[in-house]
Amino acid sequence: MSEKEFFNSIAEEWDKITKVNEEKINFLLSRIHIQEGDKVLDIGTGTGVLIPFIRGFNKMGEINALDVSEGMLCKAKEKYSNLPNIKFTLVDVEEEKIEGEYNKIILYSMFPHLKRREDTIKKLVTENLCENGKLIIAHSSSREFLNNMHSRKDERVKKDRLIEVNKQRNLFEEIGLNVYEAFEDENVYYLIINRWQKGENLWRVERLYYLDYSSH
Repeated sequence: MSEKEFFNSIAEEWDKITKVNEEKINFLLSRIHIQEGDKVLDIGTGTGVLIPFIRGFNKMGEINALDVSEGMLCKAKEKYSNLPNIKFTLVDVEEEKIEGEYNKIILYSMFPHLKRREDTIKKLVTENLCENGKLIIAHSSSREFLNNMHSRKDERVKKDRLIEVNKQRNLFEEIGLNVYEAFEDENVYYLIINRWQKGENLWRVERLYYLDYSSH
C-alpha cells in the first residue's frame, strides 16, 4: 500500500483522531499576513482543517485546496463545498503541474511527506507564488513530537521526518530561496519563504557579486 493509499484508508477517521489547536493555527497563519482578496493555495488540505481558519482572515478570496488523497479531499468537499470561491483539486504536487499564481501558499502538516522537498518547494515558489507572496511550511507541534509520532506510525510514514529548522533553512537558501523566517520551539515549527520582486532579486545578485569580488 502506498502513502496515498494509507491516507485514503484513514480519511473517514481523520477528524476524530486529529486534534485541532485553533490558537496555534491562527498564530501560524498570522505570520504570513493573509489579506482580504488574497488567492490562497492550501497544499495537503486533507479533510480541510485549515479552510475555516483561512476564511477567518480572508472572507471571499479564492482558496484552492489540494490533496493527493481522494478520500481526504472527499471529506473536505463534504464539509466546505458550500463556501464561496473555493475549489478542490486532486493532484500530486511533486509530479503534476499546478495552474495559476497565488498570494499565499500553505503547506500545513504535510511537508515531511514530500519525497523531493527542496525541489518541490522551489517549483512552487517559482511557478505558483506571486511577487511579494509568501509560502509557509507549518506545523502546530514540535519537531520532536512529530518525528516521534511518525516513527510509531505505519511503515509508509515512518521515515517522514523534520530536520532542525535552521538546517532546513540552509538547504532552501543553498538553492536560491529567500527564507524570511524560520522558527521552532516546543509548540510549533515553521519556515516562511518570500518571492522576491524583480528589482529586489537583482539587488541581491549584485550584492552577492560585490561581496565575492571584494573578498579577492
